[in-house]
Amino acid sequence: MNKIYQKTLPAGKDAGFTLIELLVVVLIIGILAAVALPQYTKAVEKSRAAQALSALKSLGASYQTYYMANGESATQFDQLDVEMDWNGNEKWFSGATDTRSNGDWSMQFIGTSVDFGLYIGRLTGKYKGAGFAIFNTNAGNVEHDAIWCVERTCNGVLFEEPSGAYCTKLFKAPFYKTNGCLQVYKMP
Repeated sequence: MNKIYQKTLPAGKDAGFTLIELLVVVLIIGILAAVALPQYTKAVEKSRAAQALSALKSLGASYQTYYMANGESATQFDQLDVEMDWNGNEKWFSGATDTRSNGDWSMQFIGTSVDFGLYIGRLTGKYKGAGFAIFNTNAGNVEHDAIWCVERTCNGVLFEEPSGAYCTKLFKAPFYKTNGCLQVYKMP
């Protein structure tokens, strides 16, 4: 019969770890994960927002080009010289005049050729209902061409977290004013 290899230890010494040692290691790993997870979640959301802001800035620049070339405001995405591979039509705001979405974000024109806004808002996730906007000077007397962080409170996908949880906590944007259904924050 083959003999199974067994390591013999000097008297009084056991092989392996005690239950307490294993529990301490698991506890340390749990504490490290609890500290790291919120920071990871915040970094992921900031990355998503950076992509959305980039798209909004491109649309804003294209909008300005259209206005300079035609002497009037665009009211549809098709009028702008920007390629968008977003083909959905899920609305972040129910009163939009033109909408494109990609499942996570909704990009919208709101208004007419005189009074407009460009918006991009979250459709899913913890921060759904939050987003960014570029207003014209007639829209609530806010700075023209500035990008604002916004949290929607009615007429569309609602922001369900406490006020400032997106704009202030993630982007350090101070509260500016309430503009209709939006809590508006000034981006730094």
